[in-house]
Order: sequence, then C-alpha cells, then structure tokens
Amino acid sequence: MIETRELMFEPIKVLYNTRDDDVLRNGRKTIWGDLTPDPDGREDAEHDQLPYTYGLFIQSSDGKATDSLEGGVGRMAGVPSDRYGQLELRATVDAFLVGGGTLRADRTVGAPTEKELMERRKKDKGDVAPLNVFFSESGDIPADSPVFRMRDVKTVLVVTEKAETRFDGLKKLTPDVVMVSSVAPLKETWSELYRRGITTIGFEGGPKLMGLALRERIVHELLLTHSPQILGGSGTGYTDTWAPLEGVSARRVFLGLDQESGLLFERSRVIYK
Repeated sequence: MIETRELMFEPIKVLYNTRDDDVLRNGRKTIWGDLTPDPDGREDAEHDQLPYTYGLFIQSSDGKATDSLEGGVGRMAGVPSDRYGQLELRATVDAFLVGGGTLRADRTVGAPTEKELMERRKKDKGDVAPLNVFFSESGDIPADSPVFRMRDVKTVLVVTEKAETRFDGLKKLTPDVVMVSSVAPLKETWSELYRRGITTIGFEGGPKLMGLALRERIVHELLLTHSPQILGGSGTGYTDTWAPLEGVSARRVFLGLDQESGLLFERSRVIYK
C-alpha cells in the first residue's frame, strides 16, 4: 500500500518569467510553472534520440552543494515548497533517475507520497509514479529500500561493468537490470530509455552525477533550488567533473521565491555550443 499525505503549499511569488504560463496565471499550485518542454530543446532531444531532460538540484547561497565535512545541503526537510517542487517534477516526467548515493541517503526516493500530484499524474499519465531509474556504477543499491516492494511502481537498475559481480543479486531486487559501458554511462542509459519510449526524464543526484550529465550534454533544463544556508568550506558546487565544462551555458527562463522559507527556484534552458 502507498501512503499519501497532503502538503501545505501556496503558490510562490514569481520574480521573473519569460514564458506565458497559464498554470501560474490561473493560480494552480506550482513551483516551476508549466513544465512543457522548450520547443528548441525538444527538437534537440529528438534529433539526438534522447529523452528531454530536467536536472533537479539544490545548493546553498554561496554556491555549495556540500560543505566537505558534514555532507550536502540535502533536501530542505520541513520546507513544503521544496518537497512539492521535487514531487511535482515526478508527477510530470515519464521516468525519474537518481544515483545510488541519493537512494542510500533517502530510502523513500521513488515512492509517490503526495495525494494531489498522484491524482493529477493518474489522470494525465495513467499511473501513479514515473519509471524509477537508479544508476550506480558499482551497483551499491540498498536492498531494503521500500520502493522495491511497491507493486504499483516500476523500477530499473542501471550499472556499469564494475558491478558485474553484483548483477545476480540486483536481479533479486528487480528483474529489470541494465549494464552500460563506463565510457559514457549516462548517455547510454538515456539512449536505452528513449528506445523504451521514454520521452521526458527528470534526475536528481550529487555534483558528480550532474557534472557527468552536463559533460555528456544530455541535460536540456536545469531546475535549481537556492537555499538560504551558507555552507562555506572546500566542498563542491553543483557540478564536479574531472575536466572543465566548455561550451555549456544556461539561459534563465523563470525565477520564483518562497517568501516563508527564503528558497529561490530557478529554471534555466541549457545551451551547448
């Protein structure tokens, strides 16, 4: 049985919006406005035969994802607007991917919990949750995650050849386990999802996962939550790659403020040159 709950959330104050969003004008609860894919980005995705991709991330006011000592900013526990934004994206896309580290940190990842969004998704998509995709190069997936016991939720595990010895054990969690090359693992994963008919995907992970996705040029929009926390330290920002990201920029299309929590929600179109 899937547990549902109500999130007390009112619309954020829109500070900047280059899109004509009927969703916002009509007052429906929302964080990101109308999540319809950008036409140019949709064209790029179809040309590359990849799902249109939203990258979801939270960072501190000083641009940190981690503080190098106690871990990352994490989801803003107790802040309804941030949690609603995360779940709203899940209610929209065909598939949602997180890394193994995110799944280990939050065992409820992939479990639909918000009644209003579940009902909206069931009406629009015919199911209560997107396809869960858990990516781990090494195959370090927590077997006790409740998502593996939910009949209404489909899950696929994606690993690289580094997880070959764990492959049989992972099959016990879900029969759908895919092995990809470690050369361009995310792009190969996205291609596999596209072949399965997945046209939109959201993903949330740490700086390494985000950096890898941007380096492989598979992100079409960034959905960033800016926390009022100041972490300092020598921790990473929201991208962490072994080489500079060249020819990658972002054009902001939306900015909103949750006045109660001080969270800023920024939506940008990713541009590759």
